[in-house]
Amino acid sequence: MSKLLDLLDRIREGAPAPIGFGVTRPEKLPGMALIGLVSKDYAKGMAVVAEQGLDAAMVAGADGPEGVKQAGEGLKDKPWGARVTSLSQDEAQAYQDNGSDLLVFPLEGTAASALANEEIARILCIEPNMEDRELRAVSSLPVDCFLLPLPQAGDSLTLSDLAAVGSVSRRSDKYILLEVSRLPNGKDLEALRDIGVHGLVVDVGAVSAKSIKELKAALMEMPRQTFKRKGRTLAILPGSAFSPPSEPEPQEEEEEEEEGYE
Repeated sequence: MSKLLDLLDRIREGAPAPIGFGVTRPEKLPGMALIGLVSKDYAKGMAVVAEQGLDAAMVAGADGPEGVKQAGEGLKDKPWGARVTSLSQDEAQAYQDNGSDLLVFPLEGTAASALANEEIARILCIEPNMEDRELRAVSSLPVDCFLLPLPQAGDSLTLSDLAAVGSVSRRSDKYILLEVSRLPNGKDLEALRDIGVHGLVVDVGAVSAKSIKELKAALMEMPRQTFKRKGRTLAILPGSAFSPPSEPEPQEEEEEEEEGYE
C-alpha cells in the first residue's frame, strides 16, 4: 500500500488510545499532511523536505521515471512521486517500478489504463466549484485523492476560499489535498481541516525554509478535531405536563334509603 495513503488513513482515523500499563505513547500525528512540491533545483528542494520533516514530496518537471527516482532517492523513508502533465499505462508502471509512491496527473491526457494499479497513491488534479454532474463523474473514477488549487487573494482565508474547498470535500469521499500559495496558520489551519482538507501541498522553492518549519510545527500542534452539534434539540413536552393537577370533581352525596321492615 502507498505510504502516503497509509499516513492519510492514520490522520483521518487518529492514533488509537493506548490500553494497559507500560504501553508506549501513541504516535503523534499532524492535523493535516504536509507535502512538498519540488519543481526545480531538486537537490535543494529534497533537502528542505527531509530537513523540515515534510511528510512526502511531489517532483514536477523531472526527466521521466529515472529523473524522479534520482531526485527522490535521498528521502529514504519519506514517500515521493511524480507530478506529470500526461500519463500512460506504461509510464505509470515505470514510475512505480522506479520507486514512486504517488502519481499526480490531470484529467485530460491521462489514460484510463494508467489507474489500474492500486499500490500507488493516485492523485487527480481538479478545479474547485465543479458542477454536481462533473464532480459525480470524477468521483466515480479509480483515484484516491483530489488536488485542488487555492489561489488566495489575501493573507488570511475568506469564506469564499472555504466555500470553494467545501463544495468539493462535502460532495466526495476522496482525500482532499490543497495546493496553497500562501501558508495558512492558526485558526485558518483548523478551518481547512474542519472543512475536509487532509493535506497541504507547498512549493518548497517559493517559500522560505523557516516558514515551512513553522507551518510543520503548527500542524503538529493542532488540537484534535471536535465535532460540534449543528443545533440544540429542544424537547417539547405536552401541555398537560405543565398544567396544574385538576381538582377532583365533587361527588354528590348519595342519600341512603332506609329500607322499611314490615
